[in-house]
Amino acid sequence: MKKLISIILALAMFTTMAAAAVSGDVDGDGSVTVSDALKAMRIAAQLEPYAASADVDGDGSVTAADALQILRCAVGFITPAGISGNTQISVKVTEAARIYGVTQAMVDRGMTNVGDTARLVRVMRKAAAGEEITVGFIGGSITVGGMATTEYTRYTRVVEAWWKRTFPNTRINYVNAGYSGTPSFFGVHRMQEDLMQYEPDFVMIEFGVNDNLQDWQKEAYASLVRRVLTAEWQPAVMLFFMTNNDGSNAQPDQQPIGEYYDLPMVSERDAIWPEVKPPYGTGSTYTWEEIVADYVHPTDKGHAICGELINCLLQAVYNNLDKLSSEVKPVREDVPLPYIYEHTAWLNHRNTTPVRLGGFAKYTGDNFSWRATSGDSDPLVIRYYGKRVSLAIKQQEAATMKASFTVDGGPAVMIDNDNLLIAAGQYAYYKLDEREEGWHTIEISSLSGTLTILGLFTSW
Repeated sequence: MKKLISIILALAMFTTMAAAAVSGDVDGDGSVTVSDALKAMRIAAQLEPYAASADVDGDGSVTAADALQILRCAVGFITPAGISGNTQISVKVTEAARIYGVTQAMVDRGMTNVGDTARLVRVMRKAAAGEEITVGFIGGSITVGGMATTEYTRYTRVVEAWWKRTFPNTRINYVNAGYSGTPSFFGVHRMQEDLMQYEPDFVMIEFGVNDNLQDWQKEAYASLVRRVLTAEWQPAVMLFFMTNNDGSNAQPDQQPIGEYYDLPMVSERDAIWPEVKPPYGTGSTYTWEEIVADYVHPTDKGHAICGELINCLLQAVYNNLDKLSSEVKPVREDVPLPYIYEHTAWLNHRNTTPVRLGGFAKYTGDNFSWRATSGDSDPLVIRYYGKRVSLAIKQQEAATMKASFTVDGGPAVMIDNDNLLIAAGQYAYYKLDEREEGWHTIEISSLSGTLTILGLFTSW
């Protein structure tokens, strides 16, 4: 608490935000400032008497959460009009979540950020009016439903069921754009084909255990989030963070991006990890094997817990639907990381006909596209539009294959560890070339070993 008060005092030296007399104006001077946040913090610490103007979430008490919301308003993260509406509602554990052992303490930890709920409100009001909506999910194998025993025990289906149960007279479409063993770098290149063409009204993004902490993955994740946010139909976006069996994930890199845009975020890691029994954790509620089938993929119970944690936030918004604003704010024009994947394409056998197959043959097993098995140097030739081009191949072949490429008739460059981005999951990713945006021709030659290509990724 002392640390938070110190932060507030430091911010008070340079930050203020004028506003009409609204909730959060604790000192009654007609504006919401850091002084109001400090005063709310003192009330929360029972150093000053209760004041209704400090109880911005309207739950009958003044807590550090109220003070934080007032601070967010004071420094301009949210507007005074939204301080008691779109950004701070009380998220309670639902009875459906309690069935799986979820407690209020878990929900409190798992609600990383309630955030600006205007887009969620807009979608829910649309559904309440009987208008057709689409809920979409993009991520890795957990989103696919890895280790769930049936289609409808996947966490995505648990969330879909909430929408259908809550709006029984509305058609709810479901799009699962999960792809096993792939990071957001792959996701941002396939998102148009796999997700955005369906114009989803609600999008859940889950790459918490697929990404690592490298800058190129952060840029891909940030671009993916921004592309959903800037879609012309203004979909609601929620971020979701899973965990590995050592408690690690990419949340330290992904959460700040969500905070930058004030997005709703739910963390399975933060909610559940403190409850995991030894030898994995130090809690006393769940054994790891009870909720996770291997090192990361949930059991049916684990999927149910994930889905119901998300549903707790959805239910909280729905319970406050009559008082929350649906006015969507413009997406911030400045970006937290380079926005280099604003336009992307995944070139594969379904959408691309090579200029020449050369020593390759069309290969459609396991979603791959082209394969060379003889080491024939006769190149695969593909015409593409873009600025940057990358390659994805079968991960198991990365250590044994030898291959090279040329772009626009330039010198041959080996495809090896010098341009390897990462070899993980099913695929190895190589950053091949970057030049002026436009049409280019790439030639890929297999020199020895088997080379199985998933596809080319282009961006501009």
